[in-house]
Amino acid sequence: MKNSPSQRHTNKALALFLLSAILLFNGSATIIPSSIKSEASAATSAASTPMATATATRTPTLRLSPSATIIPPVGCHPRLWVRASDLPRLRSWAVANNPIYQNGLAVLAAQAKADMDAGHLPSGDSGSITWEQYPNEMYAMLFAFMSLIENDQAIRDDYAQRARTLLMYVMNEAAKGAADGQPFRDPAFSIYDRSRWWGEGFPLTVDWIYPYLTAQDKATIRQVFLRWADENMRADVTAYNHPEPAGILNDPVLISDTVRVRWSANNYYLAHMRQIGLMSLALDPANDPGGQLGAYLDSATGAWLYVVDHMLRTEAEGGFSPEGWEYGPESLGFMAHFMLALYTAGEADPTTRGSQVNWGGNPFWDAMIPALLHSLSPRTEASSSWLGDAYRPAWYGDGQHYWAPDFIGVFGPMGVFDDLRGNTSRLNAIRWIQTNTPPGGASHLLDRVRDAEVFRNAILYFLLFDPSAATPIDPHTGLGTTYYAPGIGRILARTDWGPDAAMLSYLIGWINIDHQLAEGNQFGFYRHGEWLTKGRVGWDGSQEPWGCNTGRSDYHNTLALENDPPDVPTDDFQYNCSRHGSQYLYVNDGDGELLAHSFGDGYVYVLGDATNLYNATELGSDDILHASRSLFWLQPDVIIIYDRATSATAGRFKRFWLNLPVQPIVNGRRATAVTASGQQLFITNLLPAKADMAAVAMEPFPDEVAEDEPMQYRLRVEAAGGPADVRFLHVLEGADAGASATAVSLVQSTSGTSFDGAVVGETAILFPVNLDDAFTGLTYHAPVTVSTHYITGLTPGGSYSVVTQTVGSAIEVTVSSGGNMQADSGGVLMIDCTMAADINHDALVTQPSGKRLDVWGSSQNNGGQRTATCVAWR
Repeated sequence: MKNSPSQRHTNKALALFLLSAILLFNGSATIIPSSIKSEASAATSAASTPMATATATRTPTLRLSPSATIIPPVGCHPRLWVRASDLPRLRSWAVANNPIYQNGLAVLAAQAKADMDAGHLPSGDSGSITWEQYPNEMYAMLFAFMSLIENDQAIRDDYAQRARTLLMYVMNEAAKGAADGQPFRDPAFSIYDRSRWWGEGFPLTVDWIYPYLTAQDKATIRQVFLRWADENMRADVTAYNHPEPAGILNDPVLISDTVRVRWSANNYYLAHMRQIGLMSLALDPANDPGGQLGAYLDSATGAWLYVVDHMLRTEAEGGFSPEGWEYGPESLGFMAHFMLALYTAGEADPTTRGSQVNWGGNPFWDAMIPALLHSLSPRTEASSSWLGDAYRPAWYGDGQHYWAPDFIGVFGPMGVFDDLRGNTSRLNAIRWIQTNTPPGGASHLLDRVRDAEVFRNAILYFLLFDPSAATPIDPHTGLGTTYYAPGIGRILARTDWGPDAAMLSYLIGWINIDHQLAEGNQFGFYRHGEWLTKGRVGWDGSQEPWGCNTGRSDYHNTLALENDPPDVPTDDFQYNCSRHGSQYLYVNDGDGELLAHSFGDGYVYVLGDATNLYNATELGSDDILHASRSLFWLQPDVIIIYDRATSATAGRFKRFWLNLPVQPIVNGRRATAVTASGQQLFITNLLPAKADMAAVAMEPFPDEVAEDEPMQYRLRVEAAGGPADVRFLHVLEGADAGASATAVSLVQSTSGTSFDGAVVGETAILFPVNLDDAFTGLTYHAPVTVSTHYITGLTPGGSYSVVTQTVGSAIEVTVSSGGNMQADSGGVLMIDCTMAADINHDALVTQPSGKRLDVWGSSQNNGGQRTATCVAWR
């Protein structure tokens, strides 16, 4: 979280939030299924408020998916993640010739036993609501799992008794009732950080050692689980903690509020769903009188999962968590823990619970594989991770360590699910990813198991890797070099899948929830083994003013635009956003929007409108009339960026910011950054005509900046005088050591619709000055040496005609609507013009394989010269 809700949100939003909380806790509403009655007083004497009941007045509307593979409800134990029928196979893996067991999981379990025998457990756990060095539930879960897979009965019994000792130590304390600040009894124990990190440990342990628990144990566990489930249902850790309206199941009204849907991506929200779901599945009906605990599964699937499933199909479409790289893998893992348990327990029948329980039916999960692969840097490099070399991904969102995290928390359950249902293709990809992409790669696979900081990861590694399975095949084979995730507005592209590839990242989307940053129109450029520029990674809000420090726009390769000061105290983090010209967090006027994009032959183009992100009308800050960016990557080395910025008020700063790994040298309108490897990045400013370019040191933010973050300096380009309306045009070029920058010049339209652009070597790229202007034709002049022209901002798929002629030493190009030329799907028209220097010599044009040739241009004699012959490949 950035801060408490009162610090993060406006008075209006806070008032609504507090009102809903008051109604919930006064019993005027409920978030539980109507079938659940109030708990017996013996089971709830310590609860802060009794659970209210409500009857849903709407007709549930199930989203069915009859084609899903269904297994009947499982009535025996174990049934969560692991079934009794799986045990012979798993025990055949728990042998000396399986390295993941012998040199990984068994080593970890032995150390855990030593920790317990040394007296660190159970009493070494203070029962806090946050971090513990020896959390009883994590150790209990590991011992419980070992009690299932070991081949010696005496060893299994020992592990089971250890698990029971730790489990019941907590349960017996928690059963005394909720009490602020008391070990294992604080009302936040079941809903705050501790529950996210290890909350699955309690129900999984119960399921895995069920035969070892006495009837009294189970009664105590039920009493505690009932209170914890209720606390999770009513959690108030962050904003929009649970589905609304209360008591409604499988109904579109649950997804009618887009902001609430987006908050379902939050890590606490997903952890609470996991806890409710797993606890409801842990006990048998015989040990749950009246079915009160089991009935929570209706809410977990019919409300929580109903919302989350919709969120993943819409707001997160494309396989990326909206929370980013730091929290996303963990958050999605919480959901995966629940989804796997639903499946193995036989409760994933979409004909009774809706299509959301069909894990294989949501395309988000398949999309996670290419989303991850496209995000990883082409090479690994040395890192501060104790495991060694790591990938440096195209990052977004909060981050404490700048290296690719281990996705075992989410890919482990997915792989087990795939193994159970025979999805060999995705299982292969997951096994390859989990072998090669976490820090340390394949050589440190066993280290990640035996030294796991979170024991469930070791369990998931064991479950994922069948020792008899073939070595996984690299899933990059056949994978394209571009990727678009519409949910968060993510574009990723690279020149190839080799280690020397160049790579572009871009982001424009919505910013509404925790751990999202002011990153609208952010981009990054990777070349020859290093990021030449990218957003600065940090955990925003870790130091005063508790937000909008590393997370603000001027640290994310986008514009900073001065706005009206917001109506908040000067020590509020939103004020900090404003005074730096940042986009607003949480309370902006709407989403950033990707208006167009193209993946062409040798180029990538994006057009993003971030206007809404810079305004917060609720706070009285709404002076920005327009903020958009056109970006054109001329592969492999050149990026042209055209920014439009307009405010209602003149005299306010408008700044272009770029992060760099080294201090750039500024010479006039060009800055040059030379990295430690000798690589160069040339940054040339062409617009505005009057601009101040300067190298600026990074603010240190010692409590926020991510470990291993390479960006150390910034380049600032400010429009002189703070004009109300300004255009920025920059050309970035990556180059090898000692190479000179390519010649760059400004090109502007002479008639028709206004366009600005850049000539880079033999290529011209043009952008519309105003996005709202209708296209009425375009004429411009470029050097005669320019052979390739790209006109952006046209109608996608639109038809155009082109006429060219030489005018002195320039080529005049006129583009009109209608004709035999067609813009691509992103509105880019490509023109290839080959000049004939003498009328007696024809131009030689080589036609690419599989392309159709369109040729136009006059061939009359113009004083010894003829006009250009222009071609376009379609």
